[in-house]
Amino acid sequence: MKKFIIAAAAATGVVAVPASAQQAPQARALTRADVQARVQAQFARADANRDGFITQAEAQAAAGQVRARGQKGRGDRRGQVFARLDTNRDGQISRQEFDARPGRGDRNERRAARGECRAERQALRVQRGLRLGQQAFARLDADRDGRISLAEATARRLERFDRMDANRDGTLTREERRTPRGQRQGRRNG
Repeated sequence: MKKFIIAAAAATGVVAVPASAQQAPQARALTRADVQARVQAQFARADANRDGFITQAEAQAAAGQVRARGQKGRGDRRGQVFARLDTNRDGQISRQEFDARPGRGDRNERRAARGECRAERQALRVQRGLRLGQQAFARLDADRDGRISLAEATARRLERFDRMDANRDGTLTREERRTPRGQRQGRRNG
């Protein structure tokens, strides 16, 4: 579910600090300047027509690019699994190679049934993700003009940064990024 929410947030190309923070080297602290630079880079990638605004269509296109990169990674992993199963390296997995997988016995039918359920759940997640992407877009669009400016995107990201910055030093440490959301809210209200 977390991956899905991050993917939905990426639909706008400029939403979630934790998504970009997870891609950054975890040993390094994240500064406000880092966040601003990331927002600008993400905004530039999403602003296809270079007019200084991201429309809903541009956000959806950026989300499609993110999904395509994820699918490529899954394809690479599938290729590795195929290579491991294709023991005679003839480009095909024979029944003997398939059955030779360790500990696979009667579990194949159960796995097939789980695969069907998984496919149904994934379809529901995609539908939900489209709604989440639209909601994220609406949250970023502060002036409700149907498009997001760099200033709007930056303001939202910096607000989130400030909520996470427990000691207000302008730097997010690894520990601050790992602090659960509820604890941050309690600190802010307390």
